[in-house]
Order: sequence, then C-alpha cells, then structure tokens
Amino acid sequence: MVCISLSMLPILKKDLYEVKEACIAKNIAFNIKNMKIILAKFFLSLITKVNQLEESLIAKGCANE
Repeated sequence: MVCISLSMLPILKKDLYEVKEACIAKNIAFNIKNMKIILAKFFLSLITKVNQLEESLIAKGCANE
C-alpha cells in the first residue's frame, strides 16, 4: 500500500496543476476565500482516481471486497 501511495504522488501533482489551470481559465483567483472551491475540485478528482484504482485492483484479484 505504501508503494501505491508513493506512486500516486506525481499523479496527484498533475491533477492539482490541472485544477489550477482550470481555475485560471475561469478567472478564479487563488486566495483563502476561493480555496474551498479549489480543494473541492481537487478532492473530487482524488476520489475518482481512488475509485478507479480500487476497481482495477478488484478486477485483478489483488484486493478484498
């Protein structure tokens, strides 16, 4: 599990960069007031990635349900 967690760090960094670029495109400023919006989008992306990882591990028979 530690290996999977460490291998996800570059993916999460890329996702955070994509959220940042999307916010810049929508003219959402990076400040404390808008941090809730930015983090919500990031965590939604994170939950989606974790769900995909779980489904792939179950399909391979590597994880218990």
